[in-house]
Amino acid sequence: MAVSLRDRLYRTNAVVLARQDYGEADRIFILYTPGRGRLSAIAKGVRRPKNRMGPHLDYFTEVSLELAKGRDLDVVTQAATVNAHLGLRSDMDAYGHAAHFAELVRHLTQDRQENRQVYELLASSLSLLNDGVAAWPVARHFELSLLGLLGFRPELFRCLNCLRTLEPEANAFSNQLGGMLCPACRAVDPSAVVVSLDAQKYIRLLARSGLAAVIGIALTEPLAREIASLTASYTRYVAEREFASLGVLSSMRQAIGPAGQAPDPPS
Repeated sequence: MAVSLRDRLYRTNAVVLARQDYGEADRIFILYTPGRGRLSAIAKGVRRPKNRMGPHLDYFTEVSLELAKGRDLDVVTQAATVNAHLGLRSDMDAYGHAAHFAELVRHLTQDRQENRQVYELLASSLSLLNDGVAAWPVARHFELSLLGLLGFRPELFRCLNCLRTLEPEANAFSNQLGGMLCPACRAVDPSAVVVSLDAQKYIRLLARSGLAAVIGIALTEPLAREIASLTASYTRYVAEREFASLGVLSSMRQAIGPAGQAPDPPS
C-alpha cells in the first residue's frame, strides 16, 4: 500500500553537524535532532544560487526543518534558521571548538537513537561559544557531559578497584577502567596516568558543580594541557578513534580569509 506524501512528512529542529556535496546541485547533511538522534538527509538543489534553503543549512546552525521520509535518506523540503550562531564565523577558537563538538557527537552517537539531553547540551554549548564564553572550559564541560549522557561517565571520586573514597594524593586515571585508581591499586592498570592534585580538583569540581563553578578559574598553561589531555585521551579510548578538529585549529588560524570566513571543519 502506497504511503502518501503527507504521511511521510515530519518536522524537527536540528543542528547541522556536517555536509557533503552530492551530484550537481544536491547536498547530504548529517544532523542531530532532539527526537530522532543523529540522521542523514539530502537537500535537493540546495547548491543552486537561487535556492532558499542553502543559507539555513550552514555548519553548526540550529534549524527548524520539514523532511520527507525516504528509503535511504530523508529529504529536506523546508528549512528555517532558529539560531545561526554567526559569532562563530568571526572567532577562530570558537569555530574550532564548535567543529570539535560536532565531531564528537557524530562519532559517539548512533543513528536515529533519541537523546534529547545530548541535543540540548550541543545546542546550549554552541550558543555559549557564539556568545563569547571562553571555549576551553566550555569544551571540557561538553566532553564530560557528553560522555556521561552516553553512559561513559568517568569515576572521579572513588577508586574503581578498592571502591574507597579517593584521598588528595597521586591518584591515576585509567582509560580502560573508566576512572580513577588510588596509589595502592594503580598496578591494576599499568597504563593508568598519574593526575596532579590540581587537575583532580578541577575536573571533580566541573563534574560535581558544572560549568558555572569553573568558568572564572585561571589555570596555568601546563595544568590546562594536563586536564585537556586527560579528557581527550579518555574520549579517544571510548570512541576508538582519533579526533581531528582541535588538531587543525592552528591551521585554521592561518586559513581565515579577509572576510572572516573559517574553512570547512574536518570530515
